[in-house]
Amino acid sequence: MSKKILSIFISIFTLMLFVTSSQAQIGKVSGGSEHEMPGWFKESFLDLAEDVEEAKDSNKHVILFMSLDFCPYCTKMLNDNFVLSAKNQKYIQNNFDVIGINIKGSRELVINEDTTMTEKEYANFLKVKYTPTIIFLNKKNEVVVRLNGYRSEETFKLVLDFVKNEEYKNMSLSQYLDKVKNKTLYTLKTNKMFKDIKDLSKVKGPLAVIFEDGSCTQCDYLHNVTLKNKDVQKELSKVTVVRLDAMSKEKITSPDGTRTTPYEWTKQIKLDYRPGVLLFDEGKEKARIDALLYSFHFKEMIRYISGKYYKEYSTYLDYLGPRQDELLKQGLNIDLSDKI
Repeated sequence: MSKKILSIFISIFTLMLFVTSSQAQIGKVSGGSEHEMPGWFKESFLDLAEDVEEAKDSNKHVILFMSLDFCPYCTKMLNDNFVLSAKNQKYIQNNFDVIGINIKGSRELVINEDTTMTEKEYANFLKVKYTPTIIFLNKKNEVVVRLNGYRSEETFKLVLDFVKNEEYKNMSLSQYLDKVKNKTLYTLKTNKMFKDIKDLSKVKGPLAVIFEDGSCTQCDYLHNVTLKNKDVQKELSKVTVVRLDAMSKEKITSPDGTRTTPYEWTKQIKLDYRPGVLLFDEGKEKARIDALLYSFHFKEMIRYISGKYYKEYSTYLDYLGPRQDELLKQGLNIDLSDKI
């Protein structure tokens, strides 16, 4: 075999090894879960005005359950609240007509006599950033409550009561929850990452403000799982973290210099999810976490702010796709759920 042929053979063999090695290094995504809409959900022709009228005749409201394929939060929400074995299922079925919407779907929705769009277009119109997003429509085909992301069985039942009893005519959801929620479910926990700062306007650089209170059903999860994740801890080490009791009337100064209290602040910004997280940089709110996020999505949300990626990507979702591709190409695996 001539040296030239041998050299060509070695080059081809080396290239094959490189390609094989590169393919082997591509990471994998796990933790997504398939789900189906429960069989008792309404078989709708997606004419929402007509659906609302039919629900009205049965003295019901309409719920739009907006989901995404392989969404672990959608699966959890369905399993905890909507499947036949769920505690809230009968109550929901008796008082609401539930319609499943795929936010990437191509089915046509008739919103009203003047507006028609696809499922995907409707999700974009609503600026859906979490799945599931749950929309409650009143008997005039108006949105009266919107929930971004997962809600626990206990919290969701309170929201169901709020809509079913038409309390939205008298007060906001935040006001209602303050009135009826059990404030002794949870005792606020300490964490060495939390800084005791009363004047947030003096914080330089990225800031995470966590709001908890005694009614929080997801705060134990935040402390016992999310904040113990080493990747989350690494990202949070790059920001100033302050935890506030959302029911507190103690005076503080917000990042924009406003004198307020945690209680007044959450009402003013309509943050009713606990633990809610406001994310600031350069003194301005850049994003917020107002739904359950598992560790991967939580730490990437923090990185979106701490790394100033909001300057390149206008939304977290715009950032997330390229970021996932980047990690997979580095051979890193991504777990969308928390295996506990």
